[in-house]
Amino acid sequence: MRQRRFPRIQLDSKAFIKTANKSFSADAVNLSIHGTFIKTHEHIASGTPVEVDIKVPCASHSPFLLINGVVARVENSGIVIEFTRMDPDVFQCLNNVVQRRSTHRLKPYMAP
Repeated sequence: MRQRRFPRIQLDSKAFIKTANKSFSADAVNLSIHGTFIKTHEHIASGTPVEVDIKVPCASHSPFLLINGVVARVENSGIVIEFTRMDPDVFQCLNNVVQRRSTHRLKPYMAP
């Protein structure tokens, strides 16, 4: 089995997805600093740019984090969104939450 390079946490949260043509809310199932799996039956093609507004418990920031991404993979039960751009404060909040809640500890990821 392939080991993930970055920690991933289980998440039970709402996410609001916006594309050029539509917007909808769905459930975010898991989260890492590089992306999220969104459980949805909405059809969005792989490669589509999206804006994700995801609710994440973070003491130092608003609970909703606005992140730009792209649909990396489409599955029967949802879509995988790879994050492409986020505000540095959002990155720090997201990194803190993932590191704090991850079940396995890897070296903390440092932003480039």
